[in-house]
Amino acid sequence: MGTNGIAAIGYLSQTLGFAALAVLFLRRRQIWPLAIAAAVSALSGVVFSLQAMNIGVADAIIVLAEWARYGAWIVALLFLLRALDEGRIAEHYARRFGPIALVVAGTVLAGYSYYKFGSITDSLVMAGGILGALFLISTLEQIYRNLVSDSRSSLEYICVALFLMAAYDLLLFFRGLSTGDLESDTWVARGFVNALVVPVLGVAGWRSTIDRVVDIRRPVAFYVSWLLVLGISMTVWLFADFYVIAIGQYWGNVATIVGVAATLLALCIVLLSGTIRGRTNVFLRKVFFPYKYDYRREWLRFVGTLSESKLDHVPRTVVRAVAPIVNSPGGIVWIQNEDDEDYLPVDAWHCDLPLGQSISRDSQLVRFLRDRQWIIDFNELAARPKLYDDLALDPWLKSRVDFWLVVPLFLGDHLLGMIVLLKPAVMPSLNFEDHDLLRTVGRHIATHIKQAELDKRLAESRQFGAYNRLTAFLMHDLNNLIAQQSLVVKNAEKHRHDPKFVDDTIDTIANSVARMNRLMQQLTSASKAPQVRRTDLRDALKKAVERSKERGHVPSLDLSPDPIMLKADAERLTSIFEHIVRNAQDATDQNGRIEIKTIVSGSTVQVSIRDNGRGMDSEFIRERLFRPFDSTKGRNSMGIGAYQARDYVRTLGGQMDVSSEVKVGTEFLISLPLAD
Repeated sequence: MGTNGIAAIGYLSQTLGFAALAVLFLRRRQIWPLAIAAAVSALSGVVFSLQAMNIGVADAIIVLAEWARYGAWIVALLFLLRALDEGRIAEHYARRFGPIALVVAGTVLAGYSYYKFGSITDSLVMAGGILGALFLISTLEQIYRNLVSDSRSSLEYICVALFLMAAYDLLLFFRGLSTGDLESDTWVARGFVNALVVPVLGVAGWRSTIDRVVDIRRPVAFYVSWLLVLGISMTVWLFADFYVIAIGQYWGNVATIVGVAATLLALCIVLLSGTIRGRTNVFLRKVFFPYKYDYRREWLRFVGTLSESKLDHVPRTVVRAVAPIVNSPGGIVWIQNEDDEDYLPVDAWHCDLPLGQSISRDSQLVRFLRDRQWIIDFNELAARPKLYDDLALDPWLKSRVDFWLVVPLFLGDHLLGMIVLLKPAVMPSLNFEDHDLLRTVGRHIATHIKQAELDKRLAESRQFGAYNRLTAFLMHDLNNLIAQQSLVVKNAEKHRHDPKFVDDTIDTIANSVARMNRLMQQLTSASKAPQVRRTDLRDALKKAVERSKERGHVPSLDLSPDPIMLKADAERLTSIFEHIVRNAQDATDQNGRIEIKTIVSGSTVQVSIRDNGRGMDSEFIRERLFRPFDSTKGRNSMGIGAYQARDYVRTLGGQMDVSSEVKVGTEFLISLPLAD
């Protein structure tokens, strides 16, 4: 049996294998493009087996069989890739650049193949085989790089099998271009090699996990590393082959020797230069290897840990979020103080805080971090100080053998602080991904810490605001008490021998003492909150009138005969009515009158306090009446009484409305909800 007979058997085995594979894909309900690709491969095996047996097959059928086989597999893989590619990135590049690249590369390859073989059929088969293999390998790279862990067990078999088939064809056709002959042992064995990949594809077809691939939605980064490397290599090889033929065998051999020597020289330079070797290593890792981290999972864990922190424990939580990235057992956070001076240790996780050990803003460590924005590895610093510009650490920092990494925390271009991580039990090898990720989380952490600091300052500001507000209210009440006592002192010289005046004075002093005691109780920590309980509105109005009677113009009361129960602090409720009554007394002359009336309507009671005094214009009511610390009564008044009264009414769920007219009078209408 000659080589043609062996080739025919090989291609027939390819036909049977891929036909069975197509049936398997259909019976297992796999996605239909895989079944079509397997069927097309089976048909191409029939065509090449007939050719091997010297049975007349049109040249166009042979060319079509070669191109259709690779085209079918590429289309099938693009369907898989589309299921992974949520952003349609690969599809965008394929549509935009695929036809142009195919036409240009196909034309060049076909022309060169015709130059070598002198046969249109062989040149088109050659071009189809090389281009198909290149694009198939590039598509396989897309799929393999973006597989999720639970689908690798199925799809990686497809990737390995088809890669073997494409790599073999590249070897076959490159060798054919070199020798100018495809009738070689490699072509004869091609059918058997294609049949060998069928069991591997069958394993993938048998597994059910491939069904879930079409349901996966994740962004796909578009890589072209295999396509670029193989394409560039092919271009260089074509020029080299053409050059050897053009200048003759002797000069071709010389050129080959010189080329090998230049390659060895370049390799030695790369191996001897640490910088070039390091950059080459990083470049190759970034382009050709899968990423070290599952960034989605890592970022979710990181953000989830940060969200657990309270304002008082943010630095410690920050270390707890960063340390697991590099398996560090703990660490310390240094933050620059408010005066932008030294960096102080503020908190630690699984580590003792080095009290009293600050890092100066002018230290070499800080200057290096500001200038380079690097992650500092203390082990690497000790082994390769030149890499860190001979960075000198503070003696106490250098003596800590458990310190490992320094992660800078940058807020824009400002070095807010740093995290020093401890050495783990098993030291991992760090690469560019670790450094990039740590720098990124460092910037995020700086923002988080700054935001927590601003939140804390805002909370403190609110506390001071509440304190100042309480102080203002206290001073307002004390001012009323002083005015009350001053009136007693003023009338004492004239009426000190009048028994009734003495009795009224004692009552006034007793009332003042009681009010001051209540103010002191409100200032204690146990009594800061108002004592809300069921209170009769009528009692609060009567007390307010009683406290104001020494000023004259005693208001008339028109109250409901039935109790009017509210949920309020009785003393504060009385105080706001007293303030409104006193303002009405100040606004009326000796012949003035003040009327207080209550109207119960449903679940609400309205209190009307009306006077016929000087009145106010609308601009004053709108702009100044309820503005704190704005008073028309001179320095002896705080100007917060009206503001305090309206604020408390709103606290009770009520509303205060004011209507007034100059030289006519004023009415305060207060609506309050009744107690259940």
